[in-house]
Amino acid sequence: MNDIPNKIKQNLIDIREQLCSSNPRFVFERTPQVIRYESDLNHPLGNQIVAFEGPSSEADLEEIKTIISRYRERKLPFSWLTWSHDPETGSLKHILEEQGLKKSARIIGMSLNLADWTYSGIAIPGFEIKPVLSISEFAPFNDIVLPVFGLHGATGEAINQFNEYAGFGEQAIGKHYLGLMNGKPVAAATAFFDGDSIAIYNVATLEAFRRLGIGGALTAYAVQQGKSDGATRAILQSSDKGINVYRKIGFQDEMVIEQYLG
Repeated sequence: MNDIPNKIKQNLIDIREQLCSSNPRFVFERTPQVIRYESDLNHPLGNQIVAFEGPSSEADLEEIKTIISRYRERKLPFSWLTWSHDPETGSLKHILEEQGLKKSARIIGMSLNLADWTYSGIAIPGFEIKPVLSISEFAPFNDIVLPVFGLHGATGEAINQFNEYAGFGEQAIGKHYLGLMNGKPVAAATAFFDGDSIAIYNVATLEAFRRLGIGGALTAYAVQQGKSDGATRAILQSSDKGINVYRKIGFQDEMVIEQYLG
């Protein structure tokens, strides 16, 4: 049995739970059937159903309706994730659409076995990669990541707070990296530790510096550092637009995550 899709899913759940732990604006709920969170943020990332077990009964249908109603009563945008390897995904997507949710994104869960992995990328003139070692060095990272992912205002502040929480101090669960072109920060990425795996997030490049191979170089560097630290597998989620960047590094498609908006 291929357990990698479950590994990717569990990692995203864990990251979302860490996000909620880092900021009192978030309330995280985990039951045997649903994993979700909510906040007062006016952004789908701030209110999300990460996983739902089922639906396999009329009671499950009523529970889905109750969850949707709860979010709608708060008059804030929310998102619901579905996972292609879950047994009842087709039924769940049909119910979400019947309830008026719209599919907004398709995300590919990918993995890379690091046992025999090596990578030799094309040299990019003037480009170098540096770890972000302290909060005092962190501002350029946010100046890249937040606008690239469209995270502004209070939502951007919340994600900034999480990234600080996750990358520095005794509770740190990852490392942040900056890509610099001729000394100017132009790209960023984060690698989270997850047991024997390294999970890559926040891969972002300023628009003027895209299509130069920077995103791939930064990702490969973060993966290599993770391997040096003992990781045996790398995982990430990619949009359709970025998937070939990761395939060139050696990542393989494992499953599909679809996001529905309400």
